[in-house]
Amino acid sequence: MLTFQEVLLRLQRYWADQGALLWLPYSEKVGAGTMNPATFLRVLGPEPWNVVYIEPSYRPDDGRYAENPNRMQMHTQLQVILKPDPGNPQERHLKSLEAIGIRREEHDIRFVEDNWESPALGAWGLGWEVWLDGQEITQYTYFQQAGGINLEIPSVELTYGLERIVMYLQNVRSVWDIAWDDNHTYGEILADQEVDHCRYEFEYADINRVQAMYDLFEKEALLNLKHGLVVPSLDYILRCSHAFNLLDSRGTVGVTERAVFFKRMRDLSRQVAEAYLAQRDRAGFPWKKRPGLASTSASPGALMHLPLQDKVPPSVQTVPVQGYAPFLFELGVEELPASHLSTALAQWGELVSAALDAAKLAHGDVHIWGTPRRLVVYVVDMALRQADETLEIKGPPASAAFDADGNPTRAAQGFARSKGADVADLVVRETEGGAYVFVTQHVPGRAAAEVLADMLPDWIAKLRFPRAMRWNETGVAFSRPIRWLLALLGEDEVHFTYAGLQSGRVTRGPRPAGSPEVALAAATDYRPTLASYGVLVDQDARKAEILRQVQAVAAEVGGQIPDDPALLEEVTNLVEVPTALLGSFEKRYLTLPQDVLIAVMKKHQRYFPVLDARGRIMAHFVAVRNGGVDHLDLVRQGNEDVIRARYADAEYFYNQDCRRPLVEYRDGLAKLTFQMDLGSMLQKSERLEKLASWVGEQLRLSAEDMETLARAAYLAKADLATHIVIEMTSLQGIMGREYAKRSGEPAAVAQAIFEHYLPRSAGDKLPESAPGVALALADRLDSLAGLFAVGLAPTGSADPYGLRRAATGVVQILLERQLPFSTRAGLAEAARALPVTVSPESLDAAVDFIIGRLQVMLRETGLAFDVVEAALAARGENPVLAREAAQQLTAWVAKDEWRVLLDNYARCVRITRDQPRFTLHPERLREPAEQALYKALSTAEAVISPASDVDSFLTAFTPLVPFIQVFFDEVLVMDKDAALREARLALLQRIAGLAEGIVDLSKLEGF
Repeated sequence: MLTFQEVLLRLQRYWADQGALLWLPYSEKVGAGTMNPATFLRVLGPEPWNVVYIEPSYRPDDGRYAENPNRMQMHTQLQVILKPDPGNPQERHLKSLEAIGIRREEHDIRFVEDNWESPALGAWGLGWEVWLDGQEITQYTYFQQAGGINLEIPSVELTYGLERIVMYLQNVRSVWDIAWDDNHTYGEILADQEVDHCRYEFEYADINRVQAMYDLFEKEALLNLKHGLVVPSLDYILRCSHAFNLLDSRGTVGVTERAVFFKRMRDLSRQVAEAYLAQRDRAGFPWKKRPGLASTSASPGALMHLPLQDKVPPSVQTVPVQGYAPFLFELGVEELPASHLSTALAQWGELVSAALDAAKLAHGDVHIWGTPRRLVVYVVDMALRQADETLEIKGPPASAAFDADGNPTRAAQGFARSKGADVADLVVRETEGGAYVFVTQHVPGRAAAEVLADMLPDWIAKLRFPRAMRWNETGVAFSRPIRWLLALLGEDEVHFTYAGLQSGRVTRGPRPAGSPEVALAAATDYRPTLASYGVLVDQDARKAEILRQVQAVAAEVGGQIPDDPALLEEVTNLVEVPTALLGSFEKRYLTLPQDVLIAVMKKHQRYFPVLDARGRIMAHFVAVRNGGVDHLDLVRQGNEDVIRARYADAEYFYNQDCRRPLVEYRDGLAKLTFQMDLGSMLQKSERLEKLASWVGEQLRLSAEDMETLARAAYLAKADLATHIVIEMTSLQGIMGREYAKRSGEPAAVAQAIFEHYLPRSAGDKLPESAPGVALALADRLDSLAGLFAVGLAPTGSADPYGLRRAATGVVQILLERQLPFSTRAGLAEAARALPVTVSPESLDAAVDFIIGRLQVMLRETGLAFDVVEAALAARGENPVLAREAAQQLTAWVAKDEWRVLLDNYARCVRITRDQPRFTLHPERLREPAEQALYKALSTAEAVISPASDVDSFLTAFTPLVPFIQVFFDEVLVMDKDAALREARLALLQRIAGLAEGIVDLSKLEGF
């Protein structure tokens, strides 16, 4: 068994042997190894830098008085910086784990998206958590910015969680039981220190003095900056940071104060970064020409040629066709985030076939496949060349190309020369525009390999992701680093370069097998080669196999897996060699709320819960390993240890939360930001109380329901300040209901707290109680009005505040519960309570946004586009009335007499459309036809109002049709007599206005 100190020594020795400089822990308290100047400063600038060091890291808020098995205010990190990227940092990291006895083939080691940022340091990066049998053991990040400065050379940061790694290696359940050496435990050395720190941080630290120290530290940092003292300036920023963490752990930092603290530290960090770069520039960046770690060179791979056999479905098998060959393109990457994989596959699904068609490359079926490490295009039977083309090219007019004697002019000669033709080849043809000269040009098709070489870089460059990163000197941005390019047309390579890489015929096997490099003899070898390693490259086939496996494993204990498409897709996108395994946990944890148990499984571990026949959770879970069946018991044990620790945390949080009633957590909302300009969650909660009352009045709730609504609105957001919801926001509302019940709140209040988050996603259930409905609407209206007001409307695929979901929820609730309600009035009422000015334009935009969601939903029911537009134009603000209008109009449009009815209404609208508004003076109408029409109009107006439905309007309008026809036959509307003309136009305007507020028939096709 390796002791704690032996692990430290081996990891440092491994990285020192790789060429990293052995550095020391810093003399200041830091929240993470990133804050050590060996990282924060050295990642700046053009100089290479490779370093390894151990860093005790202090985070007061994680203190648990040494009572938690793996949470403490001081933990130990091992920090590695690789600058520049050596080309294979993941493989080097995996070999560092082998140096301490963790072999990839025996475990499930995977890379799961985890993006990092430090508001205080103005630093951020993109990367992963590295999981060992379900336990996070390392953070692996590509730095993009530090001190607010874009990094000239992105650096790779590896941060090892040493306690977690050693707990695993020593098979102990608590950090305090780790053997530090052969004679001492971790707890013997550090537990007393941990308790003392917690007592100071949570009980004795004088808040006023800590605040004063922050201010003094800031002044000292500025003093050092004034004199160009870089590292002393950073020292005082670190002291500011630790003082802030102390204040934050005591709950004294509100939303506004937090933003101010971060801005002050960020401004200081930027100045330090600039001062450091200036200092190195004055020195001439002396390390710039020194080598970094040796970069890896491209491997030719081991050539492999496998028969297709039956491992490739018939739909993908290729029967050679003369002049055709299968085409394979593989983009090899470091593990893509699960959501990015789905996004990339969808984008290529739309792009590739269209691009091939546009390039005039004949082809068979196009398959788009993907795993976390590879994006693949496989085309059955692609033409080896473009088809030859015969083009008829139009030139100058014949009159300009030939003189009166028929001789070619300079225009004709120049045109022929530009097309590589002889003047004698020109012919004259008549067109709609007259006579022009033409030349026939035969264009031979290019070789497909040449065309593809031009196209493939564009296919990569056109992929778009929510956040992309740079990783090498080319400056190319992508979701994650690109590591290899494979392109084969039949047996021949398609040569191109991208992001500093040259395409070839080498693919890589899965990580559990050591990522072997394999050179394919032909495109047809690709799928069977990967299948020989267990890789299911087709995501649909992989998803089906995972579902089959997890269901079968759950059935072994008489359980079942709940339907969860989102979790299934995420797991599918996290593995490429799926193997399901059954794990268990202690039954005592079944006393925790079932939703908590399931949320922990899904959020932290991506496990599938196992339910019994009555839908109750069993003491089992199903994990999906990325790898085969070897050493499965070892992987199972690791996952069981992880879920045990997770549930210990959840139990600790739950017990802590239950010590206080829910209402006491409400004040804690002041520390949680809703949005910078819109204030804290407490301020949102206070707005919600007022708005919910107004919504309840609009919905005509009973006095009893209004009382329930008022209490539920007061408590609705309180659970956001509880420990367990801070850890897992997916439990918001669920824990609010749980804690409300435990606090003695009425059941109706608890239910409304839960329901106000419904629906949480597509297909989710809707609130059922009247208070729940009112609270759900109020919450969404406040968010929509406020976030549109501060310019945070969704753009493209970016919707960080979930406003599409919020707007869809408003529409769903109103439609399903059949509640007539003006969303414009609701948004306007919400706007009155906001702490910002709401412009008419932003309010209109929010209304239109909701109408856009309504339009989609109405179209999905099968209603015609133009009918929906007609209904929305008049009643889109009120979803129930808009749907009713569209449904009633649909029935009228299907009637035989509809065309005549619409045409006559349209005549009244069209002739008055560009006219000013006139007042109708009936006494000026003298012709029998116009008097009869006025009488019919008066009858219709007596029964039609803006509140009428479409049926009432069209039923009342129908009798006007014969009078309108006679009117236009016998009366000259645009009479020379102005008074008479205006009277007739006013009459028609009144007819056109009958539909105002009911339906806009001008939106109908053929109007």
